[in-house]
Amino acid sequence: MWYRMRKMFCRLAVLMAEKDPSLSQRQLAKDTGLSPTTVHKLFTNKFERIDANTIETLCNYFDKEINDLFVLRSVDTNN
Repeated sequence: MWYRMRKMFCRLAVLMAEKDPSLSQRQLAKDTGLSPTTVHKLFTNKFERIDANTIETLCNYFDKEINDLFVLRSVDTNN
């Protein structure tokens, strides 16, 4: 069975820029109560897993749905 390899990417940087171009990761962490490390990992797409509470917090903060925060993109599997 063949399937396309896709990876989940977080659009946090895009949502932050749309909400307020001067919104920093540090300020987002302060506003939401999330750890700066969590915010940074999502911002840079260096996360392995994510807590449901984190998703809810960010969706509520940006007034967005889950599919606005995360997308699946095809990845090159020839590495």
